[in-house]
Amino acid sequence: MSKKYEELGITDAFMFAKVMSNKEICKPVLEQILNIKIRDIEYLDYEETIQIAPGSKSIRLDIYVEDDNNTVFNLEMQTTNYEELPKRSRYYQDIIDLKLIEKGQAYDILKTSYVIFICTFDFFEKNRSIYEFENICVDDSEIKFNDGTHKIFLNTKGNRDGISEELQMLLDYFDGREPESQLAKDIDRKVFEARNNKQWRREYMSYQMELDKQFRNGREEERRNINKLNKALLSEKKYEELEKSTSDEEYQRELMKKYKIIE
Repeated sequence: MSKKYEELGITDAFMFAKVMSNKEICKPVLEQILNIKIRDIEYLDYEETIQIAPGSKSIRLDIYVEDDNNTVFNLEMQTTNYEELPKRSRYYQDIIDLKLIEKGQAYDILKTSYVIFICTFDFFEKNRSIYEFENICVDDSEIKFNDGTHKIFLNTKGNRDGISEELQMLLDYFDGREPESQLAKDIDRKVFEARNNKQWRREYMSYQMELDKQFRNGREEERRNINKLNKALLSEKKYEELEKSTSDEEYQRELMKKYKIIE
């Protein structure tokens, strides 16, 4: 069940995107995560859905900004632990690169880029607060690929050793605790203000209506696929497979692929 607008918090994707659309909030958050100073940031495609070609998979970027050194940052809030999260970060990185050179420009115009996920769970289960990845040589870790790509996964529940006190308090706030630092308090105030923004409330309602529509369409498609599978199994008198597929969704998907009902 979807939340009411006034119940949204900073970890809800819609609210996170709205609050981080404020430069005075987003810039210091990036500075704390990366432990750098940024003179200024510019919003490239706020909340844009990027679709490279008709029929291709599209993505919705929560926050997509560039700093004064031409470094691109994609900042996302993630509250659901999906197994394919690393591949999702790879896809985001690829789409950002494709967008930068979509007009046929040379590869050397590609900028240094960071895909950053703020996770409310420990995906890698090593109790770290920050996991940062770059491409390096498998045989010699001192050799870096230097392609300018970085992927960072923050874990709000990780060990706080080795990170700044400000970042500790920021992660605590993202983990649902009361804001203690000035930055966390500023974010919390923006969340409160956003809940009273009538335009954003209308946008959220439209957003939820579209999600509900997509969900209903998805369920209808799922029911059609199951009916096709059941008919195929019945026509071939494969009753054992039919019985197993009704209780085992993974086996059901395997059968759908076998019968070319889904790819």
